[in-house]
Amino acid sequence: MSKWLEIPSRKMVGAFAGVGALVEGVDGVVKINNLERWRYIEKKKDDEKYQISDNRLIKRLRSEKGFPKLKMLVSAPVNTANDFGYNSKPADPEAVASAQYFPEWMFCSNCHSFKKMQQWLKGWKDAIAQYGPGKANSARGLFIPPKCYHCYSKASQDKKRKKYYELTQVRFIMISSDGKIRDVPWDRWITFKEQSRDEQDGAIDLANWNRCCGNPDLNYRQGDFEDLAGISIRCASCWKRATLSGLFGLTFSSGDSKHRYKTVVRSSNSVYYPLLVRSLYLPHESNISDADQRKIDRWGERGKTIDHMFDELEGKYSKEDIKQYINSSNAKTPFEREAEFRKQEYEYLLQKERSIHNEFIFKHQPPLSLSGIEKLVAVSRLKITTVQTGYTRQQPIDIDLFLGGDSDQIKPRYTSSQAKNTEYLLGAENYGEGIFFTISSDVIQKYIEKTRSLLEGIYKKVGKSPLFHDRFSGYQHLGRYIFVHTLCHFLMKELEFFCGYPTVSLSERLFVDNKNMQGALIYTVGGMEGSYGGLVSQAQPDKFADLLDCALERAKDCASDPICYHSKGQGVGEMNLAACYSCVLIAENACEGFNSFLDRKIREYL
Repeated sequence: MSKWLEIPSRKMVGAFAGVGALVEGVDGVVKINNLERWRYIEKKKDDEKYQISDNRLIKRLRSEKGFPKLKMLVSAPVNTANDFGYNSKPADPEAVASAQYFPEWMFCSNCHSFKKMQQWLKGWKDAIAQYGPGKANSARGLFIPPKCYHCYSKASQDKKRKKYYELTQVRFIMISSDGKIRDVPWDRWITFKEQSRDEQDGAIDLANWNRCCGNPDLNYRQGDFEDLAGISIRCASCWKRATLSGLFGLTFSSGDSKHRYKTVVRSSNSVYYPLLVRSLYLPHESNISDADQRKIDRWGERGKTIDHMFDELEGKYSKEDIKQYINSSNAKTPFEREAEFRKQEYEYLLQKERSIHNEFIFKHQPPLSLSGIEKLVAVSRLKITTVQTGYTRQQPIDIDLFLGGDSDQIKPRYTSSQAKNTEYLLGAENYGEGIFFTISSDVIQKYIEKTRSLLEGIYKKVGKSPLFHDRFSGYQHLGRYIFVHTLCHFLMKELEFFCGYPTVSLSERLFVDNKNMQGALIYTVGGMEGSYGGLVSQAQPDKFADLLDCALERAKDCASDPICYHSKGQGVGEMNLAACYSCVLIAENACEGFNSFLDRKIREYL
């Protein structure tokens, strides 16, 4: 049987992809397995060619509460097929990830038979066992994508031309707030109305859920109705049946009173929220290169002396430099919050008038005669590193809560079974360009003073949110974030009209604290619209002024006005003020704040 499926490398690390994610492909839906099951990690992790250089990020992740044993960031595999069709194989069999079919329950749209993946595979092997070894081996490879062995056997006996009926994976699955995922127990579904429920929340106990009979033989039929009542499951052994009506109103228990399973459509956003850490690469202050730093780390693990390292590096660095680097690397790293980590980037961009480093090129623009904009920087080249540290289901959580070990209501899962003791994390490096700007504190403060009561109301809601409750120190901090975030959305949406760059090709990186950091970087990476000089060209003072003026003018109106403009809370968790999909919200992968904390009334202060 063929075991290769081609998946784009961008679905290995991203806003909707990574370890634990469900990936839709032409051959079916698969779930990406933990890193230790990847052949790529096993074979390539120590190859310098596949390692990511960002020691500042590694140091942050290596905190005692984060990943204290972290050695290396490994880039996501990039591979191609050396052939097409059923004989497709990877060009490099060692540069492959590991995945498995999920959901495992599949049905045939021709004969309606409904079974798990392993039952289908066993039936297929039995069906082709009648052939000689050569033909059987060939037929075994035809099973992917999964096919119905009932229809294949019948068509072979009747000598019909069409023998292959591809199976369809069921659309409904179960997810838990502790990050677990499983199939709905369809072999028990027919009896769900007969099961006892938990007295407190009405959850069905999965451990005590009985089957309809001793040997269920299920059929899955989609009727003429568009709702769940039109889908039925029938047992050919005992002739009992049940529709899927009521499927989404159920919760299930599995011995954990805190975390319950609920049923969702497999394509639902709530199935998967990756916990990503992003870093804007800064040229390091040490004169020891990233590659040589990794060599020193490896020698240190083997107990090599500084004299040995000095000789191996052929005197490129003094022994004192090597010693200082080792001491700084061995020092225990305290937990660093996201705002503190970004402040280094913010200050680097402001303290230097220009940078010509190969991986970070920028230049400050002349002062603008624009109200509220203090600094404008054209970033011609940047490197963004994205690392997946874990993932959640049902609800996302803030990365600070995860790395600080403070998550409670939602339990995150790690990308490796080694959890926080893993030595390797998966990441991706992307090069691009962008526009960086800062906003006057005086302008922001006027907005905060004018809208204090509204901001205090939003801040109270923030305190009850498992995702945001630890993000802001008070309503003033929240107000600063809303101002910067909304202006960033104004500009990103205007770039759609002004230059033709869709927001899905743009990203934002916000720099906001409760004191004196108030800026944003709008960027795009290679392969996206605007990534070949188009975006950075808009950082010229006259063009940026036109862009901002048009953005503020367009923000006057919304199709949902006057309701939208005078809103006191809307969107998910009512975390937005005057902001909805008709005016300020953008593509989900482009916004790092889940399209929350927005208010287009800030335009009145610019």
